[in-house]
Amino acid sequence: MRTLPALCALVAALALAPAAPAAAQPERLTWSVTPARAEGPDARPRFEYTVEPGMRYDDHLAVRNLGGGELTVDLYAADAVNTDSGGFDLLARDEHSPTLGAWVTLTRQQVVVAPRSTAVVPFSLTVPDDAEPGDHVGGLVAAVTTGGQVRVERRVGARLYARVAGPVTPALRIDPPAAAYRGTLNPAGPGEVDVTWTAVNDGNIRVAVRPSVRVHGPFGLTEVSWTGDTLPELLPGNAVTLTRTLTGVWPLGPLTAHVEAEPVTSAGQPLAGAVDPATAETTVWAVPWTALGALLLLSGTLTALWRVRRRTRALTAIA
Repeated sequence: MRTLPALCALVAALALAPAAPAAAQPERLTWSVTPARAEGPDARPRFEYTVEPGMRYDDHLAVRNLGGGELTVDLYAADAVNTDSGGFDLLARDEHSPTLGAWVTLTRQQVVVAPRSTAVVPFSLTVPDDAEPGDHVGGLVAAVTTGGQVRVERRVGARLYARVAGPVTPALRIDPPAAAYRGTLNPAGPGEVDVTWTAVNDGNIRVAVRPSVRVHGPFGLTEVSWTGDTLPELLPGNAVTLTRTLTGVWPLGPLTAHVEAEPVTSAGQPLAGAVDPATAETTVWAVPWTALGALLLLSGTLTALWRVRRRTRALTAIA
């Protein structure tokens, strides 16, 4: 019975041994970027200018370190783009920015910000003499790169809008849409239509767009429609692709799918009614295959029964 005393001694030694220090948790990096004056951040939600070709505009950017550790931040400007679904994004650091990203000059490309402190960095916006009228959209980015062999860049940004003086030409178009019909197993039930379309901003100003789609049979029969939430910002030269499934569509042969993109506002200025919506149509065939299959099956069954009955009568007559 020497095992029990040995076990007790081991437990006592572990109890008296100093606890190993817990692994230090990495400091969470949290920062923000806002418009500022030379004295510090101001109340502007974004940088927004109306500018003239050939002019220079000076401003300030505030980088706030909200964490408890020192923060080294890379600063750069980039043009904005729409994602495929219509979201707002900025070009990566190594991607070419032909407008605002090239017009902005920062006095510092990197800044070290003390814990829970703010650094203010001046910058200038120089508009080329040949700048095209209309909206040019981008952002000022504060990026932090972490990691060892695999480097990860995390970035936050402040939006930057510059409307160059001159004629504005709002214009939307829709590329030819695609549609597909899906029936149901119920031969007497309606099916679904998937409609996909792409709205393109061919104008020179950013536009908020309200999408809609409707599907109907010949002569407008059994119309089914949908109107979506307004897409807040379709940038000049950019596009957004949308897909919508409409249910309760009856298989009436050739169906018409009509899609529309209505311009609602631009930079807070109403456009509804002043600019024609973009529209497009396509035809999709909705064939009630389930009903036709059931009808063929019933017809085959009735034909088989008729033949059996006829043969039975013939055999009875011979007998």
